[in-house]
Amino acid sequence: MSATSRSSGIAPDRNQMRGYTQTDTIRRNGAPQVAVEEELAALGELMSRPLDEGDVAPHRQEVGQHIVDGLRRLLGADGCRLYAVEVASDLQRLATSPIGEIPELPTDDDAVGRAFRERRIVSAPDGAMVLALPLFCGDRTTGVLEVRRRYGLWTREDVRLARIFADQAAIVLETARLVTESRQRRRTAEALALMAHATSRSFDVTTLGREIVDTLLLLLGCARATLFELTDDGFRLVAVARASGFEAADDLTGPGLGPVEARALNDRRLLATSDFLADPGMPGREHGREAGEAPIRAMLAIPLFHDDAPIGILSVGDISRRVFQQEQIEVFRAAADHAAVALEHARLHAQVAEAVRVRERVRIANELHDTLSQLAFSVGLKLDWCLHRTGSTSPLYPKLEDIRRDTGLMMAQIRQLIGHLSPEGLVETTFANRLERLVRDFGELTGMAVPFTLRGDPAGLSPTARDVLQKTLQEALVNIAKHAHAGRAAVDVGIEGDEATIEVTDDGVGLSAGGTEAIGAQPGHFGLRQMRERIEGVGGRLEVVGRPGAGVTVRGAFPLRLDGQ
Repeated sequence: MSATSRSSGIAPDRNQMRGYTQTDTIRRNGAPQVAVEEELAALGELMSRPLDEGDVAPHRQEVGQHIVDGLRRLLGADGCRLYAVEVASDLQRLATSPIGEIPELPTDDDAVGRAFRERRIVSAPDGAMVLALPLFCGDRTTGVLEVRRRYGLWTREDVRLARIFADQAAIVLETARLVTESRQRRRTAEALALMAHATSRSFDVTTLGREIVDTLLLLLGCARATLFELTDDGFRLVAVARASGFEAADDLTGPGLGPVEARALNDRRLLATSDFLADPGMPGREHGREAGEAPIRAMLAIPLFHDDAPIGILSVGDISRRVFQQEQIEVFRAAADHAAVALEHARLHAQVAEAVRVRERVRIANELHDTLSQLAFSVGLKLDWCLHRTGSTSPLYPKLEDIRRDTGLMMAQIRQLIGHLSPEGLVETTFANRLERLVRDFGELTGMAVPFTLRGDPAGLSPTARDVLQKTLQEALVNIAKHAHAGRAAVDVGIEGDEATIEVTDDGVGLSAGGTEAIGAQPGHFGLRQMRERIEGVGGRLEVVGRPGAGVTVRGAFPLRLDGQ
């Protein structure tokens, strides 16, 4: 054997090795042409076969297996392997014939790698004969076919037949790849369209989050997918999906953010790693190793934003050390866009729902003020009128006092209920309406004409100042009903500068002592003393001016802002 034939592994078109079988001789004496036609026809049928949806995922593997089985039969080889380009220039084994592992036999060089790099047929003899044929699609090298024989050199006819078969195999394999990717893209588009539809018709973030992570788990073939929402207290796990057989106890981080998610959020960008424990730039790697080999190794994580503010984070993880392809990353980005919309829609929906609840509570509080509270006040005025005209020795007097006390308790409970319904208080126009209603009810009860004047905006009053003003007005009107025997009264309220003023006048019997009377100095004027104590207690002042037969004027003034407000 010449040195040339030893180095190439390709012999002249004659029998140079002992031990060739009868099948080998027949294959060289005319049968090969028929065999090639049969194998190529089988590949053509496989390429033209219509596929069901369920056939798409294993289609490339099935095509690859047909290729290696056919080439092994055609060349009478001991084994055959097919390598396909999966990521960038990385070759991955797609099929082996016979099914299962071929024993690794030593060669002078990696024939597969050389055939791929040098884009030519490579043969290497060393205990076994290896023939490596690159597969081409246009200008691209899409894979390599490796054929092994335990003995015998490759003839030029072997190489010619292998080259013919490899050219057809390259076309069939590329077609299978395009079909698979086309179907996968269609399913991906359909899944993302359903995800977009879901985010537009529902506002329940938990339901939407579950649909998003379930879809990602299916599309990317991962072990786990998670969606977190940013809250005032940190992050809340909205939804998690796990592949069959992957338990919650296998997760490295549990319900909180893991090191990859935290790094992505801190960097404000998508982060991809094929093995975060082996990534020197990844925080938390030491924690993972202390806890043992973390089941989740490859990860994608992306922060979710609204108006440049983070609102959540989406992540997927896998057990294997895998490199995510660009198409998978784009699918992940699209899902993240839907997740961000879902979170923001849910937030807006919650805010609207809360505003509706608050508005309804305020409406009920206003109704209580305008109905039950005013009715209770009217009942109280009527009871005061009855008590004033009922002698203390009458058997009805203690009963009326009990009813008056119960009425006061009822008014206090109504005020407490209103406070619970409207913790921020009623709107200021409602407070003005309450004052107007108070004066109007008093006029209807007594039959008097009672003009009411409000100067200024009550919005500047603190809750305590509103309470002082309302109770002072109530006491002043009660005193008129009990003591004045008046035919007319007037109320003037002013909100000016940093002070609130109130003036209540009547044309009744006046004060027996004339002029300014010391509040509480005479029997029956306990209400006047209460007014003074209430107003002076908040830093204000009160005076009562009256003459016999000329009515009484009650004037009070106090600061607008109380309670440190």
